Amino acid sequence: MACEPLFCYTYTMGVNSKFNLGINLTGDNDLDRRNIFNYIIENFTKDKTETEILVLAATFLGKTSREIYNEIRINPEVLVPICLYLMKEEKINLQRRAEIGNALVRYTDGHARKVDENAKRKPLFNFTNEYEEALYAKMANVSASEILVKYPFYQIYYTRGEIYEEMRDYTRAFGMYSKAHQWNPFSPKPILKLLEALKFDSRAADLLRLSIWYLQVTYSTHNISAALRYAGYALYLDGKFKEAYAFYYQSIVYHEGPAPARFNEEITSVLTALKKEEPYELSRSQIKKLFAYTKEKPFPSEIVFDTIRPLIIDHYSKGRYVDVLRYATHYVIFRPNDDKIVRILKASKLKLD
Repeated sequence: MACEPLFCYTYTMGVNSKFNLGINLTGDNDLDRRNIFNYIIENFTKDKTETEILVLAATFLGKTSREIYNEIRINPEVLVPICLYLMKEEKINLQRRAEIGNALVRYTDGHARKVDENAKRKPLFNFTNEYEEALYAKMANVSASEILVKYPFYQIYYTRGEIYEEMRDYTRAFGMYSKAHQWNPFSPKPILKLLEALKFDSRAADLLRLSIWYLQVTYSTHNISAALRYAGYALYLDGKFKEAYAFYYQSIVYHEGPAPARFNEEITSVLTALKKEEPYELSRSQIKKLFAYTKEKPFPSEIVFDTIRPLIIDHYSKGRYVDVLRYATHYVIFRPNDDKIVRILKASKLKLD
């Protein structure tokens, strides 16, 4: 079978044979395409895919971005998730993934305009888990169902950003990550991408604004430490060295494991600016006094822990002990005196042993 090198996939089994997990290859292009796409839709999840089938599926799409766009437009229910899977598959040629991504983003931009025109309430968001929905409800005092859209705007824009980044087109990657963040302002992944770019460009005001937002919407010690570190760097750029040191100091409190890349270099620069030869201790009362009259403070948000507490209790009542651990392990670090959650965490660990 002749085909272009970029799209070619060798059929080693012949007509009427099965391709791996039960896909019948008949030699009829339309039928094989339909069978493969249906298999992906019915069996794949975001955590479970099969590389060879995705590589094969990419050969059944149009050869150009324009052709793929037209295919998506005709059958979006099937082609949107298919293209999203294909964009994420690293074994598919990068240029091919970019073409698929261009087509999907073009369709998605048009779909976004239609969704916005028909929206009864704005802005709309594309949250991806229960925590994000619960946090929105807590912060906005309204059910997330009123602003939630199921179309995967966030995942599409974020994945296209990753492809641009892999191609070293950082300007376009930043634009895609920004769109992903607009659709899901609570997800850590685009926030971290944007923070790193803002840090690289030394955009102190934007870096501080986004890192403080990050600090207000995350509950894990790892993400809290990262948010504090980026905020500290922004304050250092702005010449607020005492405040910068306090943020870095707090980031160490919440960090686990080896120091992050460039951390020692950054804290040394802050200490040099302060004319200090070595790190010094800060008490919580000293930190509170330093930030008594400022809006940005180096402390985690209480609202996120108010949000995950009922989730912990609900998961425990339903026997979902892994989910309990996902939240409660972080919760008890910040609220060690909450006896009920401490007991739930201990009991959940015993159930999983």
